[in-house]
Parts: sequence; structure tokens; C-alpha cells
Amino acid sequence: MSSHPLGGPPNTRVALVTVADAGLGRAVARLLAEAGVTVFAGARSDAAGRATERELRASGLDVRHIRLDLDDDTTVTRAAELIERGGGRLDALVNMVGLTTSLGAADGSERELRAVFETNLLDALHLMTVTGAMFPLLRRSGGRVVNVASAFEAPARTEAAAPRNAVEALTLQYALMGRPDGVLVNAVCVEANVPTWDGLEEDGVLRRAAALPVRLALAKDPKLTATSTGPDGVCTQLSADGPGDAHGTGTIRVL
Repeated sequence: MSSHPLGGPPNTRVALVTVADAGLGRAVARLLAEAGVTVFAGARSDAAGRATERELRASGLDVRHIRLDLDDDTTVTRAAELIERGGGRLDALVNMVGLTTSLGAADGSERELRAVFETNLLDALHLMTVTGAMFPLLRRSGGRVVNVASAFEAPARTEAAAPRNAVEALTLQYALMGRPDGVLVNAVCVEANVPTWDGLEEDGVLRRAAALPVRLALAKDPKLTATSTGPDGVCTQLSADGPGDAHGTGTIRVL
């Protein structure tokens, strides 16, 4: 795990992006850093994480590798301790979980669909682990949490429905928990065909997809919480009794 001191101006915002060494996660990390945020870029592999750190720092961006293996709770605990020692604040957490680009229910065997379903539900458990570990830091700074999930328009894509619903339920729960401390928690659903886990470059598709999670991570409106926003920009309040008062649907402007 990297052990960078934070340094920099005292008001510099700090963010953690999980799974930030490729695809959409790396694009989110890049856009946050371009906005002047110090970004801890989570990666399971030190080699891949340090390569991402070198690449983005070569562009003048303050991006720091942090080892984060979502299947190993000890790395999550250590990441929280590192951020605590580095400055004791976390202004934004972007959870790159609940994502799939896999088969629809009309494709593949029952075994294949079950594997996709179980993997995505496990991602929701990872969200709980990371968010729970980082929540004390987020409370301290009145931070933002953005949970990124997949959105499927075709009804046949049933293997993503339960994981997405789980992500939205957890988003609402954490929004209610964070309300007294000003922590804003929102979900974003990206198109299923957006490259998420591979090593593709941050082309226009990835940057456009990353713009909405980044906007929510930097949100200043205290009423913008407990929502789920689709790739079309339509924002839905997750509960009529939620902490915000913008009930129903509306359109959110991306960067």
C-alpha cells in the first residue's frame, strides 16, 4: 500500500475511488483529479495501481494508489487507516460496484446467469464493507458517497435487477444514516455497454459516463441525496420520506 502524505493546501478535497485502475473507475478518478481533488485510486493489484498513479501524475494530477482488494476486508481497514493518518478527512467516496456487462436472461445457461447474479450481489456486500469503513471519515467532513451500478433497458436483463435494487436500498439506508452529519449518498446507473473493468483508454464514452458520478461526488446541494440517476440523467428519489424534498423524478445536469 502506498503511504503518501496528503500535503497540499488545507482545503483540498480528498476522494477515494474503488477499482480505479481501469475503465470507468479510472475515468472517474481522472475527472475528479482534474477538478482539483486529491484522489486515492483503489486497486487490488499494486502493479496496476502504481501504473495508474504514474500515468495520471504524469499529467499533473494528484492521484495516489491505495491497495484495495474488495475480497479482503483487511485492505479496506488499512485504506481507511491510511486516509485517517494522511489528513483525517474524506470528502467523497465513489463505489465502483454493482456493475456488469454480462449476459441477458435470454442468453446463456442457468449456471452462467446464476454466476452473474451471485457476483453482482457480492458487489453489493463489498459496497457495505467499504462504505462502513469510510463512513466515520465521511461524517467528519460532511462527505459525498456515489454508488455506481448498471442500468439495463431490456426487461430480459433480469440478472442485474436484484443487484441494482440492493445498491439502491443501501444508498437510501446510508443517506438516512448520514443525514445528521450532512453526508449525501446517491446512486448512479450507467449503461451496461460502458467499459468498466477492462483497460481501455479514457475515450469520450468513458469520460461522458464518468461525468455524472463526478458531479454527484462534488455536489454542494444538501438536498441532493437518497436518489438514483439513470444514464439519461433522470433523477428518482428513492423514498418519499427520504432526507431530500425533491420527490418524484427530475433531470440532473451533468458536467
